[in-house]
Amino acid sequence: MSRNDPDAQFFVDHPDRKAHIRAPRKELVIDRQRAAHMVDECEMEFRSLGEHDRDRRRIILTRSDHRGMPIKDNKVLKIPFLLFSDESVEDADAVLLPIIFELMANAAEHGSAR
Repeated sequence: MSRNDPDAQFFVDHPDRKAHIRAPRKELVIDRQRAAHMVDECEMEFRSLGEHDRDRRRIILTRSDHRGMPIKDNKVLKIPFLLFSDESVEDADAVLLPIIFELMANAAEHGSAR
């Protein structure tokens, strides 16, 4: 775990949790011309989801796979997620784990899990 990784630190601080949801952060990106600029986290993944309001963007974090087993080396999986316009999602494993399972099952079924 990197000392600068707040996502991994969340799971260290909350060892009983397997999932967490939060808004995307800004991150520093260096492009092909070696220019550095700040972009929203997972910007390209969110763009691939089509037109949407930026306020609906969330990142679901999990440290377990589709079977509920911990991911190797305590890695944290980031899943870009769009809320419906009037939706809120409670930051609780009981709510998030079924969403994660459904997203992983759909990805496996449609061949987009790589």
